[in-house]
Amino acid sequence: MSTGVPITTETAGWAGADPAHVDELRDNLRHADPGVLVAVLAQLTGDPAVADRFAPRITYMPDPPEQAGATDPATAAQLIEEIVAALREPRRADAVPADDLDLFTRVAPVALGGEVGPEYLQLLLEQGGFQPSQPVLPRGAKLPTDFRVVIIGAGIAGITAALACAEAGVDYQIIERNDEVGGTWYTTTYPGIGVDTPSAYYSLSREINGDWSSYYPQGAEYQAYLVSVADKNNLRRRTRFSTEVQALWWEEQRRQWQIHSVAPDGTRDVSYANVVIPAAGYLNRPRWPDLPGRETFSGISIHSARWDRNLDLTGKRVAIIGAGCTAVQIVDACVDQVAHLTVFQRQPHWVAPRRRASDDVPAYRRWLGVRLPYYANWVRLKSYWGTSDNNYPVILHDQDWAAEHLSISPANDVLLQMCLDYIDRVFGRGSELARKVTPDFAPYGKRIIRDPGGYYAALAREHVDVEASEPALVNEAGIVTQDGRQIDLDVIVYATGYYLDFLSTVDIRGRDGKKLAEEWGEAPRAYRGGMVPGFPNLFISSAPNYSPGHGAGHNFGVEVMVHYVMECLQLMALRKAATLEVTQRAYADYVDRIDAAMEGTVWRHTPSAHTYYRSGGRIVISFPYRLVDFWRDHRAPVEGDLELR
Repeated sequence: MSTGVPITTETAGWAGADPAHVDELRDNLRHADPGVLVAVLAQLTGDPAVADRFAPRITYMPDPPEQAGATDPATAAQLIEEIVAALREPRRADAVPADDLDLFTRVAPVALGGEVGPEYLQLLLEQGGFQPSQPVLPRGAKLPTDFRVVIIGAGIAGITAALACAEAGVDYQIIERNDEVGGTWYTTTYPGIGVDTPSAYYSLSREINGDWSSYYPQGAEYQAYLVSVADKNNLRRRTRFSTEVQALWWEEQRRQWQIHSVAPDGTRDVSYANVVIPAAGYLNRPRWPDLPGRETFSGISIHSARWDRNLDLTGKRVAIIGAGCTAVQIVDACVDQVAHLTVFQRQPHWVAPRRRASDDVPAYRRWLGVRLPYYANWVRLKSYWGTSDNNYPVILHDQDWAAEHLSISPANDVLLQMCLDYIDRVFGRGSELARKVTPDFAPYGKRIIRDPGGYYAALAREHVDVEASEPALVNEAGIVTQDGRQIDLDVIVYATGYYLDFLSTVDIRGRDGKKLAEEWGEAPRAYRGGMVPGFPNLFISSAPNYSPGHGAGHNFGVEVMVHYVMECLQLMALRKAATLEVTQRAYADYVDRIDAAMEGTVWRHTPSAHTYYRSGGRIVISFPYRLVDFWRDHRAPVEGDLELR
């Protein structure tokens, strides 16, 4: 795994490379995107003029996304030879640094295939891993030496928070209820589980991996990535594994959080922290449907979130209840094994086709990702750029358009037509199966699902049936359908998702014993940094309205949030404050602003879509603005919104 940006070309092992090694380099460079190679060459040489020389000779194709640049053979050969020469020669003393903003401004449009607005430049420098997240507040003041942060959870959010604390010199401890890092990628092991965000991007910007085996890796590969990051940064020595936090109580006299936890043997412990960062996510408790007779089934009942690795579905009659991302991946993975498969679908999702014949990352890309400085950074950045704010118009509601269409805007309709075309190609226009899998709401009303490659094809197979409704009941032999038919089964798989837990399983009490569960009720809300008035020094990483709704990934929201938390800690150091808390006024104004902006999005105009995005009548998951707005909104705390004591 390659991580970060090499400081010098020598770190990649090219100084004095033998001819065979150089020939291998040339062979791999011939397959690479020339736009990306122009950016790499400019950074290797520290010469911004490289972009000006090559840009007019690069053309761009909209598809496929990983090879958007093209050029003529002579230009490609020249570019390759200049990269080889740059790797062989010592970097000039007057070379512009690789993360220089002016250099980046000139090469980014060449690598990314289009204009890059000035407001995006610093964000892209950080998301490309060329610079760490840049501090905003002065860093002279220090927190007290006994100041301590506790992070709850060792998934991607907890790991990100721990790395930031370590870099800032803040004492921290992670409390993890499992016996390993990874969070959901450790605990969830159903067949076919995989990442549905491009792997090149779905990682930490400070820990870039240039050696992914798949564009959308299986869960085990992503879990291995998280383990490698934790091990590389020695996070285990700061982690209490197999320990579950049950309560957080604010102790005013100490101005600290009292943390109640329990070990597997029932041993209880009470510890203290100045700051707590809950980082355990909000999808943790499996949701079992309230089906009559569910406990009477004599075969095997299993929830996708608690899979038994020893379960063999070969030759079995299987029912899968659910049609979300998990069900799609399980169907794709097991359809060739089972004797018969019945999919119970309460409501269809929009499913996007796989855009490549194979998800395997080409050998040249992995070779360059590990060995060529800056290459993996640009591949990551290109992946981010192609799936971020370019998609923002898709979620915006156009009232006039929506009045006459199922889609909510022309941009949204492009996606709808692509999905409809996919349905027609697989099932035939107007067929019974096509009718069953076609939603009655606009794309993005609920999460778009990416077909792993064989889901729709599986539904059309002879030994697969699709029931366009929930089961009526379960009995000893299997399931009874809504129209009274008996389906005998060996295995029932409940791919029915999770309870939406915004810390509802932890007893959190703030000032004066105020309970967070009562503050939130069924419609959780939070200020920047996951802050809630009455709960000082509590920063909820997977807070309400912290998920990018139109692109990027969970990793983006986590990195932005953790940066903001570190700025808040620095503000406490500067003001010599023991506590930091959002005011009631700022909290209410911020939530009102989010809710008002949400009115113009797809989520407020697709009421028929059954989605966990909505709770208590409020959209609680998505952030309604562009990613760059979300990033800018969290660069530094607004001191007037906060009470420091």
